[in-house]
Amino acid sequence: MLGTLTPSRPRGILGSRLAAAAAVLLAAGCASLQWHKPGTDAAALARDLAECRHSGRTQAQTETLPRAFTSPTPLATTPRAQPVVIGSNQRDADILLLEQDLTRACMEGKGYRLVPADKQ
Repeated sequence: MLGTLTPSRPRGILGSRLAAAAAVLLAAGCASLQWHKPGTDAAALARDLAECRHSGRTQAQTETLPRAFTSPTPLATTPRAQPVVIGSNQRDADILLLEQDLTRACMEGKGYRLVPADKQ
């Protein structure tokens, strides 16, 4: 019908994931989170986080199909420490999500938990 606008919506899995990610970011607001474990100093936290990130990255790369495209380029991180990337494809997005899940599981396995930055 002429003159009628149809709202566009995200298409496919990537569009759904982007919509879900946007909803999460909106729900999170500006709350900044950080890892906390009672009795742990900054050096131990940095070391444990680096270990977990490396482990998560390695495991995520091996649990997915071989890379057919270029790697995503991290542009920034959200207040929840999630990477914001450009130049990615669906596989790269899946790897990043898996890497974040594995890193979180590793840190929680070491006794850490994510807390608002002002509530250590």
